[in-house]
Amino acid sequence: MTEGKRVSWVELYLDLVFVLAVGRLAHLIVAKPEMHSVWIALGLFFTLWWTWVGFAVLYNRQGADRPEQRVLFLAASVPAGVAAVAIDPASTGDVTAFALSLALIRIILAVVAAAGVQRTATPRPIDLLRIRIARAYVLSAGLFAVSAAVPGPARYALWAIGIGVESSVTLAEDRDAMRRLRTDHDITAMAPADPADALDAHHFAERFGLFLIILLGEVVVEAGQASADGHPATAGSWAALAAAMVLAAALWWLYFDSASEINLRVLELSGGSPTMARAIFAIGHMLPAFALLITAAGIGLLLEEHPPRIAYWLPCVGIGIYLLGTRSFMRGTKRVPGLARALVLVVTFQLGRLESVLSPYAYVWLLTAWVVTCAVLTTQVGERTSEEDVERYFSGHYQRAHADAEADPTR
Repeated sequence: MTEGKRVSWVELYLDLVFVLAVGRLAHLIVAKPEMHSVWIALGLFFTLWWTWVGFAVLYNRQGADRPEQRVLFLAASVPAGVAAVAIDPASTGDVTAFALSLALIRIILAVVAAAGVQRTATPRPIDLLRIRIARAYVLSAGLFAVSAAVPGPARYALWAIGIGVESSVTLAEDRDAMRRLRTDHDITAMAPADPADALDAHHFAERFGLFLIILLGEVVVEAGQASADGHPATAGSWAALAAAMVLAAALWWLYFDSASEINLRVLELSGGSPTMARAIFAIGHMLPAFALLITAAGIGLLLEEHPPRIAYWLPCVGIGIYLLGTRSFMRGTKRVPGLARALVLVVTFQLGRLESVLSPYAYVWLLTAWVVTCAVLTTQVGERTSEEDVERYFSGHYQRAHADAEADPTR
């Protein structure tokens, strides 16, 4: 496995802004714990997720080695911060500040892409790609800006169209690679015909891993905040807080001891294919990432004095989606039969039914013991990811990428 481009300090600074956004989204659910809040948070998370993906892809393709590039990335952190603070009014329908901030971010991303273009008599393929990306972001920015004046559901349709436009260019399908893949199902056939289209696999995988750490951190933050602001401290409350910390660590283990290595290996073997990057990371990590957010909200609610009924369901559903979306059981295939793994997932989604028999603190301990058990099942001591694991994992994501391409034949 080769070492690729490293994550930069400017990217880590930008992540701090998204920490604020993640915190505000979790607060939406905690402040009004009902399914309506969860759906609103998911919609807002969707737009912020693809905004963050835009930063990750652009830096991956061209970096920020010059001062003017770093200034542009830092400039984008300002409207990103405004968008994070504007989450609260956006959740009630006042989207003006949120939409205009996202529009401005996309204008800056367009400038970042265009700034890397070198003017030559015969444009290089990488320059043509950067021009296409810049144009896509300008169009998307226009749609977000117009949405601020559009009432009702139409504004969200404009957001979806804008995200579709920009993502179809920044992580475009390689038709020739898809054609070769359909013929022989060889993962290496997905390598872009033009090396300029390839992504740095190591950097891309690390960026998404770091974003999951941000969301795991939100589990810790919500648990700590609820314990500090809730009812008087007792031995039981301290023990439940400790259990929540162990739960967050076990969720970390589930991904970084199993799925993360396979993700990187598949993207490397595909030659940095934008198709696989889109299937595995941009789309494949979106719901597991949101699952961590609702898990954080649920744990925070459970540690409050009088948790609502939904507090029991949010973390178990979140953990189930996280296990399913990250394919964390892949490393346990030799020790845990497929039927047993499916049963574990089904039971995970149903743990909320224990609301009537377990206290909130006892339920937190149960969730922690359950996730720790899952982490143990997925760990194979001293055994690296096998080519069989990679092939099996690739097959699942190939089906997703293939279905995505078939659903949109224009790409």
